[in-house]
Parts: sequence; C-alpha cells; structure tokens
Amino acid sequence: MSSPTAYDVVDRYDDAYFEDLARRYRSRNRFARQRISNVFSLLPQLRDARMLDLGCGMGTFTIEAAKAGARVVGIDPMPSALAAASRVAGSENAPGARFARADAVQLPIRDATVDIALAADLTEHLDDDTFGRMLRETRRVLRPGGVLVIYTPERTHLFERLRDLGVLAQDPSHIGVRNDRQLMTAVSQAGFEDVRVNHLPSHVPVWNLLERALASHVALLRRRVGLTARAP
Repeated sequence: MSSPTAYDVVDRYDDAYFEDLARRYRSRNRFARQRISNVFSLLPQLRDARMLDLGCGMGTFTIEAAKAGARVVGIDPMPSALAAASRVAGSENAPGARFARADAVQLPIRDATVDIALAADLTEHLDDDTFGRMLRETRRVLRPGGVLVIYTPERTHLFERLRDLGVLAQDPSHIGVRNDRQLMTAVSQAGFEDVRVNHLPSHVPVWNLLERALASHVALLRRRVGLTARAP
C-alpha cells in the first residue's frame, strides 16, 4: 500500500480541529504561549516586512505578525481554517491580518515579492513530494535574501519515539515528521542558502528545562526544530 500524501489527510482538519487551536490561542494557555515564543525567536524584523504565513490554520501567526507591524497574508487551502482565522482576527482586533485560500505548492504570488515565508506546524503534514514542491514554490516568491522559517516537531524527540512505538497517540495527519538533518537536506536541495537549525522546547513544565539545557547534546530532548534559511 502506498504512503499517504498531504491530500489524503485533509479530512482531519475539520471545524473542531481549528476551533480547538483557536481556543488555546484565545486563552493564551501554556501551549499557545510557548508556541508563539518559539516561532518569534526565529523570525527577523517584522515591521513593514511582506510576509506569508503558509498553512496558517486558524491564524495565530498571521495575527501576531500583523500586530507586530508586518504586511502579512495567511494562506490555507481549507475554508474551515480561513473562517476560523477571520473570526479570531476579529476578536483579537487585528484588522491588518489578511487571509486567502490557496495551496502552498501553487501560490498566487508574483516572483521575488515576499520578505518572509513562515511554515509553522505545516511540514509535518506534508509528504516528501509535496514538501519539496512547497519549498520550491516558496523560493520562487521570496525576494533575494528573503527568509524561510520552518517550525515543526523533531522526529528524534522522546515523545515522537513513544508515538512510533504506540505508547502515545500520533496525530494521523502527521505523515511527515522529520529530523533536523532531513529538513536541512530538503531545504538545501531546494536551493536555499545559510540553512540553520535551532532546537526549541515544549510547553511541558520541568521537562522543558531539560530540553533547553540539553537539546543540543541529547536527541531525545529535541522537541521542536526551528529552521531558518535564505533565498539566493
């Protein structure tokens, strides 16, 4: 049986899926706060930057980047995601957050017009072919020197190992959880330069102290990969 593609798992992203994410964001629970902090540690200066939030879901980073002064558009192929994002942006008083329905492998954007492309919690939902197509399309729309930022689970972390063993439940849509070397290789092969990786912590108390202190040395403590790269 062939491996699933990104398009085989889209039925996992229903209204309840996006509403759960929206609820976490609105409440600013520990998970949401850590997620925002991790991603913003990777982003360059946002004020007046042209930014794409790829696979924006219910809009967390489109909204946060708009509040920080970016000219940002959240892209998602799912109507339920965009509906949730528009509701949350309204409740967060973020009129500068804009959203559009589009696929990250075929962006309705002109060549070399974007300063920052963010893929936060997206690539783990993509098979290798779709991931490669997304990277090439992202490179097309980024201006020379523009920045790609990827934020995704790290395959070597203890939680992912336990999921592989069936001890913890795996999200069935996570068909492309990769390690840092796999991500760096794919990004480099797509033509990006200055590819760098950071290992970022989870939101779990106490455990995340170990992740912060030891992730650079212990693969089991690498909860999240934060990758940055530049378009040539």
